[in-house]
Amino acid sequence: MNTNVRLASLFTFVLLLWFGSGIFVTPASKEVKLTETPLTSIQVTTFSQEMFQPKVLLRANTKANRSVNVVAQVAGQISAVPVKEGAGVVEGQTICEVNAEDRYLRLSQSQANLKQAGIAYEGALKLKTGGYQSDLAISKAKAKLETARANLKRAQINVGHLQIKAPFDGIVETRPVEIGDYVVPGMICAVVVEIHPIKITALVNEKEVSKIKLGDEASVTINGLHSIGASVSYLAHQANTATRSYRLEALAENPDESILAGLSSRLEILTKSVPAHLIPASSVLLDDQGGMVVRVISEKNIVQSKPVSALGETENGMWVSGLPEKALVVTVGQNYIIDGEKVAPTFLSNVVER
Repeated sequence: MNTNVRLASLFTFVLLLWFGSGIFVTPASKEVKLTETPLTSIQVTTFSQEMFQPKVLLRANTKANRSVNVVAQVAGQISAVPVKEGAGVVEGQTICEVNAEDRYLRLSQSQANLKQAGIAYEGALKLKTGGYQSDLAISKAKAKLETARANLKRAQINVGHLQIKAPFDGIVETRPVEIGDYVVPGMICAVVVEIHPIKITALVNEKEVSKIKLGDEASVTINGLHSIGASVSYLAHQANTATRSYRLEALAENPDESILAGLSSRLEILTKSVPAHLIPASSVLLDDQGGMVVRVISEKNIVQSKPVSALGETENGMWVSGLPEKALVVTVGQNYIIDGEKVAPTFLSNVVER
């Protein structure tokens, strides 16, 4: 009996120790500590809007401003060629001369015939006043007078065409005839070209053509060596059906005629000034559709992607349009952030204080 009491007392004592230790007591609450994700660190630069004059860059070629086939207008044998190939000529200078044959005699005869016809017509008019001449006779006399005038004019023209002359100041590019050659009307005596001013020709695509207008200033670089000023003189109104491009011409001064026709060149056309930003080229990214975007941040440091258009590129960066007047552009870390993300920016020295 005493043994049972002892065992019961021992068991009770153990239970009291167990509950008193609090091993099975559940805490009323547990403090949960959450660790916040750190914001992405980036660098931001403020860029202000400026006026920029975009350039349209075109591959081009030089071309003679004018090139004319100077042809014979009367038949005959070439009697003189006073100008050599490659020589310069002025307007009206004789390049080839056709043998006169009897053309001067015909001219003298036409002059005499006109004088005689004039006297006959005047006499007929005097006889009419006295009633001795009919209207029919007077009409015949007048017709002979007009015929004589026409014959004289034709003789004068033929004599004038004996000398084949330069139509404008230029250079005799080719002269395929020599003394003794026989020419007929339409046969080429020489090809005269004008390279002052020099013409620059290029093709403009659909995207760029709307930016250009007649009279726009331009710069042409010949063979990558030297540049000269030019201006747009012609722009086609209809595209080439095969290439969907528009023909453009510009003129540049070439007083010493040192720029030859047929040279490869690069034409830079200055277009209308527009508001733009000059930013680092590395700040320009491509979106999922292949369009250009620039990542900027708002006043609350939230990332936004702004679509932009490239206007030009220099050693200092890229000119773009599409940004607000003052843009907080992400210049470091732009590849590691997304739209709507809050970031921890570090502003560079030229950033507007906020």
